[in-house]
Amino acid sequence: MNKKQPSRLIVGIGNAGVAVLDLLSVENPGMKGLLVVNNDSESLSSSIVADRLTVPEGDLGDGFLSIDDEFGNAVASASAVLLCGGLGGETSSFLLPALAIRAKSVGLPTLACVGMPFSFEGKQKRDLALEALAKLRTVCDGVAVIDNDQLSGGTPSTSAVGEAFQLSDRTLIASLLALQGMLATSGPVKITRSDLHAVLGVPGSSTHFGFGSSQGSNRLHEALERALKGPLLSLPGKGNALREAKTVLLFLRGPKDLSFSEVQLAVAEIERIAGERCLIKVGVKADGPPESPLELFITASSGGTVQTVAKTNESKPFSLTATEPRERPEQEHPSPEKTAKPLKKSPSKQMQGTLDLDSYQRGRFDKSEPTIVGGEDLDVPTFLRKGIKITTPARH
Repeated sequence: MNKKQPSRLIVGIGNAGVAVLDLLSVENPGMKGLLVVNNDSESLSSSIVADRLTVPEGDLGDGFLSIDDEFGNAVASASAVLLCGGLGGETSSFLLPALAIRAKSVGLPTLACVGMPFSFEGKQKRDLALEALAKLRTVCDGVAVIDNDQLSGGTPSTSAVGEAFQLSDRTLIASLLALQGMLATSGPVKITRSDLHAVLGVPGSSTHFGFGSSQGSNRLHEALERALKGPLLSLPGKGNALREAKTVLLFLRGPKDLSFSEVQLAVAEIERIAGERCLIKVGVKADGPPESPLELFITASSGGTVQTVAKTNESKPFSLTATEPRERPEQEHPSPEKTAKPLKKSPSKQMQGTLDLDSYQRGRFDKSEPTIVGGEDLDVPTFLRKGIKITTPARH
């Protein structure tokens, strides 16, 4: 008798979270483990995601308590929780940390993918987003941050406003799929939860993300080029963000004929950019049909201060500017402030311990100019400069 495997629950919170999970459902029909949470009844009624939690309009603290039991039931059989939403609005900025605390209170690995507001949305929204992000990082095992200003190039654009938000949504989808794939991968070539925490769990760090997809005989060449050209893999004035990264996660997903030579070439190119002292963690999931595309995800972080997980989990409970949950007369499930306490008193339940990372002292990259030798830009991958095509094994 086969034991049923626990599912990974993906939770879309607020209007942006609902929009992202709707797109995810359209592009991945039949995908399981999706849940949307919102206090906007119109948004929920038009969503195609079957599982929904409606937060009553009004006080967010009371609203959280009203869905506490249902959310607890939703995570009861999950092996991990991935939270998704756009920070800056009161609903998502309050509920994302609250639901993260609820998931962690039952010992679940909890990750978040969040979008930061565009600068044109105003300073007040940005400040609320930064406050919520800081609280998320004290709770989650890792937080992938999509900075919408950086995604759009950081300069005024003639693109339609709707197109900018669609690009943000699709980037959130790509990061969600990458994290889900990393958590689901088994076998000898995989990225562990400790690896994810080492990159996404550094307080105050910036997330850098690249994604590329391609099919055909030159698939690795094209997917890698697209991933490396992603706007979230650049640092203003410093070039490619991989040069500042101490650890890089490389995840490849594709058909069964994905070869070791393709994986090796991708690793070699990232190591050339990031330097030999950068630790590259590789995950491979090659179980798709022959016609499926090769998808390549690059995740890294820069800056921030490395702390142990134990210290992170012992941080103070969050306190948002929005009205906080109040205790019910019969408190079957405590409020987020109360649920945070067992994390300090039950070390046996902790999913992570002190990070056992190699300590590398990396050199500084003071020069942002390209490396030009003999008229050639050596920062461009060799196989791109030489026009070398990477072929895949013949299919039988």
